[in-house]
Amino acid sequence: MNNINLYKSIIENQQNLLYNCLSKLLSKDMKVALLDFPNHNNVGDNAIWLGEKAALKKIGVEVVYQCDIYGFSERAMRKHLADKGIVLLHGGGNLGSVWPEHQRFRERIIQSLPDMTIIQLPQSVFFDNDVELKSFGNIAREHQKLHILVRDKVSFRMLHELKLNVELCPDMAFAIGAIPQVGSPKVDVVWLSRSDHESAGYNIDDTNFKIEKLDWLQGEPGRYYSKFSPKITVRIRRMVQRIFRKSSFVRNRCWKLNTTFFDALAQRRLNRGVRILSRGKIVVTDRLHGHIISTLLGKPQILFDNHYKKIGNYRDCFEPEHEAIFYDLDDKSNVETNISKAISFS
Repeated sequence: MNNINLYKSIIENQQNLLYNCLSKLLSKDMKVALLDFPNHNNVGDNAIWLGEKAALKKIGVEVVYQCDIYGFSERAMRKHLADKGIVLLHGGGNLGSVWPEHQRFRERIIQSLPDMTIIQLPQSVFFDNDVELKSFGNIAREHQKLHILVRDKVSFRMLHELKLNVELCPDMAFAIGAIPQVGSPKVDVVWLSRSDHESAGYNIDDTNFKIEKLDWLQGEPGRYYSKFSPKITVRIRRMVQRIFRKSSFVRNRCWKLNTTFFDALAQRRLNRGVRILSRGKIVVTDRLHGHIISTLLGKPQILFDNHYKKIGNYRDCFEPEHEAIFYDLDDKSNVETNISKAISFS
């Protein structure tokens, strides 16, 4: 296996852009709160969290308060931030109407903290209707110290037209840096395919290659999982979330207990994603972080897209063309040819 990452220059370039962007807003010895931990199984969101933590540590910024969307306590946060702290909102692809629960939390934070500096870490933006878009614009414009970072030009234009304070910045997962692959490939192709409502319905027809199709929201090939295990862990997580959501006392006094394992959980989820992607000589995916983590792994890739072109918009903004990455959004007739070409780089 080649130990030199195929995308070394891409990773380094994105890291430089990322730190240049953050350095305008954050500096050493600042104290911050980091809100909206992704307490779910999506590997990409957890990779973003780990990238955020890595970037903040490198800059010398101290995270003194953190929470998921159910455990937020303004009282506890203000106590630890004092007067000069900054509120950071977790990045990802949930600014808009696609994931309404996270959007409602974001709008609640913006409205309830008018006196504090708030930085929305890099997001993709998508609203499926003008009413919600304009409503968010009205809420965001009222906040005088809100900075929104976005990870593509389409998102930038959308928010710039609302007269918001917006800037381009690469995805925070790149702050993790290159990741070693795990073991040897078991199949020709890992086809990491969205199983949620962001899927655009792409598929790969029969080919002569050994293809393993899956989504990293559900299980992991080659590892035993009791059929009851996922149900139990989900129920425990929902029970804890329900307790924190309903009790201000618990949110105010027990927030540290809730966050004790955030980083370990995120790392465990990223490790699972790395093992899944490492199973293939190449990766085919319609997940943006299937692409980004494959890039950190140095995996050749064939890319489709989600329903609002999240991958294509990101690559158009930050990534140059690369001979080992095939963005095959429209033409499905040459998938088998591209698989052969991609495997030649592995």
